[in-house]
Amino acid sequence: MTEQFEAELSALRARAGSLSSRLAAAEAAFGDAKAKLQRHHLEADLDADDKTRAKLEATVAACAVARDGFVDALAEVQAKLAQAEQKLAAERDAVERKAASDKLARDLDAVQRALPEYLAAGRGLACALETIHHNFEAAQIATFIHNGQAQIEIAAAFVVQELRNTVGAIRDGAAPIPAANHGAALNSTPQPAPPTTTVFMLRSAKYHDHDGRKRFAGQWEDATMPVATAQHALRLGVAVAVTDPRRAQLRGARGGDFNPQASDVVDLDTEEKPTRAPQIEPDPVLHEAGFVALDRTAETRTIEIEVPGA
Repeated sequence: MTEQFEAELSALRARAGSLSSRLAAAEAAFGDAKAKLQRHHLEADLDADDKTRAKLEATVAACAVARDGFVDALAEVQAKLAQAEQKLAAERDAVERKAASDKLARDLDAVQRALPEYLAAGRGLACALETIHHNFEAAQIATFIHNGQAQIEIAAAFVVQELRNTVGAIRDGAAPIPAANHGAALNSTPQPAPPTTTVFMLRSAKYHDHDGRKRFAGQWEDATMPVATAQHALRLGVAVAVTDPRRAQLRGARGGDFNPQASDVVDLDTEEKPTRAPQIEPDPVLHEAGFVALDRTAETRTIEIEVPGA
């Protein structure tokens, strides 16, 4: 039935597209014929040129009939298209409901097959533990198994019967289709953590880690951060490697006294590498004077030092 509805829907969509194209052409023809008739009314001799006027009016009427016919046909096809889409959606919903109800029925069959085996195994384990009556913990485990099995057996009887009724309700549309189980994603192979590195902070800084969370690194403390962020901090001089001798002297000297909102906290996400300080030009007056440095390294100089006598 789904394939039949899809074929019907495809045919109706093709028909609607063809009618839409023909309607556009008919509307254009009607507008052109009406414009010619209007021009005749404005420019021709209304008393002597009745034949031309009648011909233009007939053309306008024919174009109007053709246009209206396409409008009515397109409206009817669009109504059938909407009905076909509803039928297809209902058929797909019925298929999904049947699949969901059949799956629940199979799952319940599996539960009813496994439950007696579980209860028998539990009773066997409890009986084996009860033979070790001289050990308190063994006896407690046996009691726990008996109590748990009694509760599970009663609860399972109610749950299975209720879910058996739900099988038909899902198939008939009286109950929603159970949501997909996304718990399997929790058991998937974990992705390796992004690489990080530890540096010693010379200044307090803030940054974002790999998952976008805001982080704060206090001055004179070790900080573990993404590798790229740590390298940026090293380039800025905000941090040094943990092998730096200053770490042994200063680590923990602040005693945790930090204010993440302080104005001197460096934002590693926005701070750029400091540029070189601009070269200071000489005084323009001295520059214009034209002083020339003389090389006196080759001159011999004698300096007399007066030393008190012994």
